[in-house]
Amino acid sequence: MFSIQDEVGCYIACVADSGLLPWLMASLFMALLLFAFYLKARSSRSRISSFIAAQLCMLASIAMVVSSMQCSRMLTIEIYTAYVFLSTMLILFLPRIYYRILIKRYRARPVAELMEWPQVFVNSLKEQYKTPGMSEVYYYNSAVPRAFASGKTIFLSMGLLEIMDKAELKAILAHEVWHLRHNTRTPILRHLSMITFTRNFSESELENMADIFAADVVSRRAVESARSKMS
Repeated sequence: MFSIQDEVGCYIACVADSGLLPWLMASLFMALLLFAFYLKARSSRSRISSFIAAQLCMLASIAMVVSSMQCSRMLTIEIYTAYVFLSTMLILFLPRIYYRILIKRYRARPVAELMEWPQVFVNSLKEQYKTPGMSEVYYYNSAVPRAFASGKTIFLSMGLLEIMDKAELKAILAHEVWHLRHNTRTPILRHLSMITFTRNFSESELENMADIFAADVVSRRAVESARSKMS
């Protein structure tokens, strides 16, 4: 019969006998230092870098604990292994098809049916910043002002198109193009947080970096104005 107390005791005994305890303590201490640096860092890039490094130290700590286990069967390790495997498969394959699911779910249509310049603007940014692949801009019927990127597609709600002026909409499109340029980073950071059981602090930092890019492309005023209308 499964007993969490027995498994905790096994963890302690196996780690103590493995010779990895000093390395494990060092890895955990480094993770704490990096998390502390994350809290004090000012730039978004430094905060993300320190957060990733801290998560990798946490992952190394978990790997050392798992590798030190000498027990024949441990339910917690089996559950964790299955959890990591399944979540990794999802993070690798779901983004490749999810945007197609969203197009069908929202009954989204190409924005060029309403106006041509948003797609032309996105294409020009992709070409200017040498982003591989094509990105399509779609709109969907919702009064809630919202914009997001998934896979190769930028989604804009009708509510957003109605309340934004051209400069604000350009800022939003530039923001989402930044996300498309870094569309592998977001799910990987989210996945690291999932398997290391740490809170995903990276989302706000990525949003800040996307806003900085949009401000450089359009203007800070347009970014702030668009943000205020969406809040």
